[in-house]
Amino acid sequence: MKFFIFALIALLVASCGGKEKTLFLEGKSWEEQGEKTKALYFYEQSLRENPDYEPVLKRMGLLLAESPQSLATSLFYLEKYYKTHKDDPEIQRELFRLLLTTGYEKEALQILEEMRFEGKKETVDFFESTYLCLTRNYKQKDYLKLLETSALAGDPYYAPWVRACEAKI
Repeated sequence: MKFFIFALIALLVASCGGKEKTLFLEGKSWEEQGEKTKALYFYEQSLRENPDYEPVLKRMGLLLAESPQSLATSLFYLEKYYKTHKDDPEIQRELFRLLLTTGYEKEALQILEEMRFEGKKETVDFFESTYLCLTRNYKQKDYLKLLETSALAGDPYYAPWVRACEAKI
């Protein structure tokens, strides 16, 4: 009953304008509850209303990045969002990671170059070492050492990058 009332209210608000925002908020609510499939459904509905609605582009891209089967779609949304939000560090790092791990080295390098002018030295050094370790066939041990001694190495998000470099050695 509670869900029915909530859905009815959402439907009424959606029909009164700002539909993409209402659908986005509904999707975000589902995402926060751990219901990713339902969240994706509402995000997709929001994009049908406005294909350039930036909050949805970001959430869709990040959510789909969690699934290995959805990396191409995730890249599409993240790249579209990144065009107008190059200073968003969360999107920079996720887009860089996806591009690098899916073989788009040239595009990953472009993000790295943009970060050199805008990013923090610590993050840029970590990204650069990761890029070099995963794309070059020499000095992997040196790059790995730089990654392991970085302050970011303890961050759970970046730890898989260090392991990926270790695996290449």
